[in-house]
Amino acid sequence: MFQTLLAASFAAFPCAQDPSAAPRPTADGPARLEQLEKRLADLERQHSTEVEELRAELERLEQEAARARSKPPPQSASVFNPGITVFGNFLARTDDRPVFVDDDPSAERVDDRFLLREFELDFRAAIDPWADGVLIAAFGAETPGDFSAEVEEGYVLLKKLPLLDTAPAGLKLKVGRFRPALGRLNTIHLHDLPQPSYPRAVQTMLGAEGFVADGVAGQFFLPSPGADDVLEAHLALLDGGNLPIAGGQSASQLGKLARVQWFRDLAPGKDLAVGVSAWTSDTDHALYGLDATYRWKPAVAGEWRSFLVGLEAFQAELDDPALASSPAAFDVWSQVQLERNLYLGGRFDRAEDLADERLVTHTLGLYLTYYTTEFLRFRVGYEHTESDLDHLDGLDTGLFELNFVYGSHPTEPYWVNR
Repeated sequence: MFQTLLAASFAAFPCAQDPSAAPRPTADGPARLEQLEKRLADLERQHSTEVEELRAELERLEQEAARARSKPPPQSASVFNPGITVFGNFLARTDDRPVFVDDDPSAERVDDRFLLREFELDFRAAIDPWADGVLIAAFGAETPGDFSAEVEEGYVLLKKLPLLDTAPAGLKLKVGRFRPALGRLNTIHLHDLPQPSYPRAVQTMLGAEGFVADGVAGQFFLPSPGADDVLEAHLALLDGGNLPIAGGQSASQLGKLARVQWFRDLAPGKDLAVGVSAWTSDTDHALYGLDATYRWKPAVAGEWRSFLVGLEAFQAELDDPALASSPAAFDVWSQVQLERNLYLGGRFDRAEDLADERLVTHTLGLYLTYYTTEFLRFRVGYEHTESDLDHLDGLDTGLFELNFVYGSHPTEPYWVNR
C-alpha cells in the first residue's frame, strides 16, 4: 500500500513542474498597458479641466456676492417720497340776517353762501431714524373764490437730541411753524373738529382759525403720580404779536408758552384729560387756559357707542389801552355716538369782547355727523346766537359741511370710535 502511494506521488510531481503547463504572456499585453496609461492620463486631464472650471465658477460667484454687498439694499419707490394727504372742507350756510367776515360789519358779507373753505396738502416723511419732517400747505377762502395760500405748519420733529442716544423723559422737539398746545382744540385742524368751526372762545382769544406761530416747542413726560396716570408738559418759545390779545406787539416780542396735561385712565374704556396752559409775551399781556375732556369708549371692538364731553376756558390779563383788562371766554361741548357712523353733538359758547368785556356773545349749536370712513364725513348743524352786539343778536344759522380726504391714510380724529 505504501509503495503504491509513493509511486503515485512521484508520477504527479513532474506534471506540476512541466513548463508547458504554466501561463504564457499574450502578444497584446504591452498594448493593453499603454491603453490603460493613456486612459489614466485622459482622466487626469479631464479632472484638471473640471477643477479649473469649478474654480472659475467659484471666483465668479464670489465677485457677484461682493458686488451685491457693495450695493444698497433694494428700496420701494416711495422710500424717498413723503406721504401726501389732501384734505378738503366745504361749507354751505343759510342765515336769517347778514353775517360778516370776522363778525365785522365793515367787512364783506358771508351769509347764505356755498364756500370751499379750505384745501390742505399734508406732506410727512422720516428724515432719518431720529427726525421727521412735516409740511402742511393751506389754501383757504373766507369768501367764495377768494383764496390765499399759506404754510399752516412746517416743522422738523426731533425725537432725540444731538449727541444723545436716547430722548430724556421722552423729549420731542418741534422746530419751525406749528399750532402750539395752547388749550385742547388749537392743535386740531379745521377738518378734524367735532363741529363745523372752532368754538367762539377759541376764535375770540386765539384767532378765527386758531393760533399758529413760528418757534421751538418741547414735549416731555413728568413723573406720574400713579400707574393709571400720565403727566405731560409742553414748553415753547414763539414769535410774539400774532394773538388777538397781543395788541400791536411786533413779532420780535418773544412769546412764552407752558402747558401741563394730566391724563388718567379711570376704567377700561373711560379716561379723563385735564390741561392748564399759560402764555405771555410781557408783563402787560398774558393768557391762561383750562381744559378738560372725558371720554367713554367701549373696551370691546365692534361696539358702536361712545360719549365725550369737554370744556375749555380762557382768561386774559391785559394792561393795554386798546383792550379790556380781563376778558374771558369758554365753551362746553358734548357728543354721543348713536350707531356705527352717526354722531350727535352740541356746543355752548360764551365770549366777552376783547375791547369791552361787558359785551357778551352766547352761541348754542346742535350738530349731526355722518362719518362714512376716515376719507368722507358729512355734517349738518343749527346755531342760535344771542349777543350784546346788534349784528349778532338773534342770529339763526343752518349749516352743511363736507370733509373729504384722499392720498395717504390719515389719522382719524380723536372723537371717532371705529
